[in-house]
Amino acid sequence: MYKHIAEAFVPVAHARCVAEQLCTKCYGYCLSMDAVGADKLLTFEDARAILRPADTGLQIRVEGQNLVVFCGVRTLLQGQLSTVATVQAKSVEWQPAGREPFKTDGTVP
Repeated sequence: MYKHIAEAFVPVAHARCVAEQLCTKCYGYCLSMDAVGADKLLTFEDARAILRPADTGLQIRVEGQNLVVFCGVRTLLQGQLSTVATVQAKSVEWQPAGREPFKTDGTVP
């Protein structure tokens, strides 16, 4: 189980394509990449990220054991995201998350 968990929703057009490009940009930094349905799973040392395309944007979840690696993965994803999509700095707002990925309160982002 991971100690540090955060999620962000980034409004972007063509979220599936953005997720693919983001995976390509991060490929050299992660230990493995996998896909489960539409989700893209990136595994790093002591951390992992899940990218889930949605109708109005991209959901990103980062989980990590080590705080430094956790923050590093978030920074990597956010930095590479700005190279593949037009994203305003305010558009990426990380929120603490629970154990269940992308659990919502019934509202759609």
